[in-house]
Amino acid sequence: MIFSATLDRDVGEVLLAKNAEKQKSRVSSGKLSASALGSPIQWQVLKHLGVPRKEIDEYTVRKFLRGNQIEDWFVGQIKNVVEKQKFVEYRNTLGYIDAIVDTKDWDTNKGIIPVEIKSVTNMKFKRILKEKLPQRGHRLQACLYALALGSEWFAISYVASDDLRVETMLMQTKDSKDEIDGIITTYDEAIKNKIIPQFEAIEKWQGDKLYSNYPDWQELTKEELVEKAKELFKKEN
Repeated sequence: MIFSATLDRDVGEVLLAKNAEKQKSRVSSGKLSASALGSPIQWQVLKHLGVPRKEIDEYTVRKFLRGNQIEDWFVGQIKNVVEKQKFVEYRNTLGYIDAIVDTKDWDTNKGIIPVEIKSVTNMKFKRILKEKLPQRGHRLQACLYALALGSEWFAISYVASDDLRVETMLMQTKDSKDEIDGIITTYDEAIKNKIIPQFEAIEKWQGDKLYSNYPDWQELTKEELVEKAKELFKKEN
């Protein structure tokens, strides 16, 4: 038997090339995005300034593609979808809602609410079920959509990528509103005052350079960041 890596290598090259082209053509709005609410403030500011994040590796590109495929599939399975991929804005923070759904046929009817869909590995799916908690960034993202819509409730549906099991969590908007408003206010003040904050991991994994969006910035001192900010904010003007 002979094993060949040619086809797998070809797939990887195509995916990386397409991702690079996509990133190159993407134009930043300069505004905070709902998906970045769970990120450290430093990452949010660097993204605003157009600082390139660490290059995404082939494994991650493949994983994102699979996740997008599953999420697109799942939207098609949801009954009573009112609207898909709706653009919304709350306090100058932007995002696209995966699905706005009428929950009249759900176990608990909460009216028309935003539903955020996340594809996860079976291992992570198991952990979420055990902890009975959504990932912090996912909760903040979905809650911002609810704030934008004026909805009292929102939902996050986790889909296991291996066997398509689904767990949906419904949460009240009021429970996360203050946290979101605090994040947006801190971000707005950093931009207004032309500051790049020192790195501070909100979740443990963010401090690991392997998973960091901006690993080269993590250990910069306050003084070094002041000089960087002068240079980058000057370019922005």
